[in-house]
Amino acid sequence: MIQAALGIVDKMRIEVYESSDYKKTPKKTIFVQLNPEKYSRRNNVLFSEDQPLGASKNNLSFNRSPSEEVTFDFIFDSSGVVPPGKIKDGKGEMSLLDKAGDVLGALKPAIVNPFAEIKSVEEDVDAFKELTIGYNGNTHQTAYLQILWGGFKLQCRLKSMDIDYTLFTKSGKPIRAKVKCVFKETTTHQIMVEQQNKTSPDLTHLRTANMNDKLALMAENIYENPSYYIDVAQANQLLSFRKIETGQNISFPPIK
Repeated sequence: MIQAALGIVDKMRIEVYESSDYKKTPKKTIFVQLNPEKYSRRNNVLFSEDQPLGASKNNLSFNRSPSEEVTFDFIFDSSGVVPPGKIKDGKGEMSLLDKAGDVLGALKPAIVNPFAEIKSVEEDVDAFKELTIGYNGNTHQTAYLQILWGGFKLQCRLKSMDIDYTLFTKSGKPIRAKVKCVFKETTTHQIMVEQQNKTSPDLTHLRTANMNDKLALMAENIYENPSYYIDVAQANQLLSFRKIETGQNISFPPIK
C-alpha cells in the first residue's frame, strides 16, 4: 500500500550462488539499476538427421532439447541522473528506505554539476561482470544465478555478455553502457530425471528389492504386464521367481 502510494517499483534482482544448491543462502544479491524494457526467450530442439543415399529429404529423430535461453538488456548509468544499482550480501532484500531513496533520486532534477567529477560506469559494469560470469578459483566455476522479477523466476548461468558503451564525458570516460546478457537455464540431475520420467518399457530399469516385494508385481509396475516376470527371472539368473532377497538388485531389460 505504502509502496504503491510512493510509486515504488520492485527492481529485478539476481541472486549469486557458488553452487547449484539454490536452497543455500546466496553469496550476493544484485539489484539492477533499471528494470529491463523487454526480454526474449529461446527454445529449440536438436534432431539427428538420417538421410539415405539418394533421398531428397531427412528423417529427423529426436536428439535432445537444450535448456532455455533468456536474453536481457541492462542499462548502467553513472551520470547521476539515474539512481544507482545496489549489490547486497546474502539475500539482501531491499528495505523500504532503499526503495524510497530510489524514488527521491528519480524525482531530482536531471541536472549534473559540470564541475563535479563523474565516475566511470566501467566500475559498476566490472562488478556486475565479476559476480555473474567471473571465474571462481575456489569452485573452479562461474556463478549459478537466480533471476527474480515479479512472477518471473529463472535458475541459470550467464552464457554470454556483450557490452556497448554509449555515452562519454569530454575526457572520454564512459558513463553509460548497455549490457546484453544471455542466460541459460540450469537444473540439477535429480530434477532432470524427474522431469524426463523415463519409465518407458523400452528402456532398461534397475530396481532394488524391498521386503515383501514380488517379482510379478515389480514387472507389472514397469511393463504394465505381469507376464514378463519369467523373462526377468531368466535375465537375472534367478533360481526362483517366488522368492527374491531384500536388497537384491534386479535388472528389468527392455521389451523388444
